[in-house]
Amino acid sequence: MSQSHRHSVDQYLPNGFQPHVFERTFRIARPRSLVWQLLNDPSTFTRGQLFPFRVEFVEKNGAAGGFLPGTQTVHHGPALNCAGMITEVRAPEYRDLHYYYGSYIFTLRWIRPTRLEFFFEELADGETDVRLRVSCYVRRWVAAPWTGMQAVFWSQFGWNIRMVLAWRGLFK
Repeated sequence: MSQSHRHSVDQYLPNGFQPHVFERTFRIARPRSLVWQLLNDPSTFTRGQLFPFRVEFVEKNGAAGGFLPGTQTVHHGPALNCAGMITEVRAPEYRDLHYYYGSYIFTLRWIRPTRLEFFFEELADGETDVRLRVSCYVRRWVAAPWTGMQAVFWSQFGWNIRMVLAWRGLFK
């Protein structure tokens, strides 16, 4: 992806906001290729969604998209509108999603997501570390509660990955 295209979705820090980064690493007892495949399959995120929340992926031609540079995506529902573009994919180690200006969680006045990154590291014993990094702009008073909410929200993510891999393994 060209630098100019990648920068087309960069956000500027709005007045009254500060940068906030949340990171969490999950160890999965499966090879990186399997974990990469699962987390780069759009159906992992679109199948079985809880109403009224939804995730959509759209390519430039309007077709249902996937995890490819240039694919637009939106996670939406009550108090949630996170629209962006997949900007970089380096299989099987890295994926980058930049959110558009105007994306928000709860309200545009408090939390504005800017980026979601996934890093995949294969370990010597056939396990994989998946590190996620969520970058946002937040109001100063929201930073500590937002960190706590992220810790709770993402706490089950590693467990979910392991359960889906186990479930899919039963039907191979």
